[in-house]
Amino acid sequence: GIKQAEGFLHVFEGWVIFGLCIVILFLLALALQRLTPHPKRLSEVLDLDTDGFAVQARRLLSIAPARGLVIAALITLVISAVFVLTPARQQIEVQRDSFSLFPRQVGDWSGSMASLDPHIAEVLSASDYVDATYTTANESAPVNFFSAWYLKQTEGTGIHSPAVCLPVGGWEVSNIEATPVSMPGTVYGDFNVNRAIIQKGVTRELVYYWFEERGKRTTSDYAAKFGVVLDSLVRGRSDGALVRFVTPISPGESEAEADARMQRFMAALLPKLPRFIPE
Repeated sequence: GIKQAEGFLHVFEGWVIFGLCIVILFLLALALQRLTPHPKRLSEVLDLDTDGFAVQARRLLSIAPARGLVIAALITLVISAVFVLTPARQQIEVQRDSFSLFPRQVGDWSGSMASLDPHIAEVLSASDYVDATYTTANESAPVNFFSAWYLKQTEGTGIHSPAVCLPVGGWEVSNIEATPVSMPGTVYGDFNVNRAIIQKGVTRELVYYWFEERGKRTTSDYAAKFGVVLDSLVRGRSDGALVRFVTPISPGESEAEADARMQRFMAALLPKLPRFIPE
């Protein structure tokens, strides 16, 4: 409540300052005009043409409201009233292990952990994250695993979609689509991932990512954000994470071979993930 009140005061102060600036600019312009050899009247300075204004106003009053607009306005009013009047649900304390404990060894894969650039970490604003690259003698290329976890996504922070970040890093996204994967023997089962092929120069990589949202998986940014609002009201939780896997597509390697390697690694890693991203 206190944070909301402070936010309202900041917005109100901003509008007051903006309004005062407009008034000062208007008075300054009026004063400068008065200093001219032939100052004009205020009505001439403003140059307001009000001819026929009353007729047009009466026409507006005679227009019948569209049924669709009335229904939309009522629905918006009801939703807003429910959102404002519903008592704030007590936030559930989420139990999880820190990503600092994430295993370096996943089956036959050995991982090396990395830290993000401080500026990137600041923009990310995640509560916790892991960035690890795993290799094994049984595979021709490594797989990078990255996840950013957020405790609360209703206080100005939230998941950043790779679809937005990748082009900024100089990568060209040649193809991105929702693709089904199957992980039997895990809590994830069958679900969809966003599958993308990215390229920078002659380097090509395969990317899988999705939004892990309190036991649900989604590939849509908008569905993830809507789920956050709904679960914060109904379940008292707004935590969630971005989960991303990346592997290079070696010269002469097919996309299908890269897909197979990625999914073999996912099958080994995903059973360990619920410790760090709660269902």
